[in-house]
Amino acid sequence: MITKKKLFRSFPTIVIYLAVVVSFMSNFYDFDFVLIGNSIGYSVLFNLVILYFLNQLKYCIHTRIAMLNLTLLSLYGLLNGLGVIDYDTYYLTYDTTTIIIMFLTMLIYSVKK
Repeated sequence: MITKKKLFRSFPTIVIYLAVVVSFMSNFYDFDFVLIGNSIGYSVLFNLVILYFLNQLKYCIHTRIAMLNLTLLSLYGLLNGLGVIDYDTYYLTYDTTTIIIMFLTMLIYSVKK
């Protein structure tokens, strides 16, 4: 009998394999489902599993924050795909956020040198 603890421990592995299978299947079938593609594929659910592993393996806080930000950007993209946010707002906010993150990363890197 499978216990809850065993199922919880095997859940990340199941999600990773599911993401690989969905990614492989997308080569042969055209998935036009925004919710399924953005939640099961290499996106929200996959990012949450990676966050789980980063916490379990005790990665540094910077790596965990980067993965959390990537998850939030994926959720934001999911909202755009579902039509909650219009494309112009999504595009402007996504580009601005990405540019700010890159600028701050370069600034921190140059200050540390």
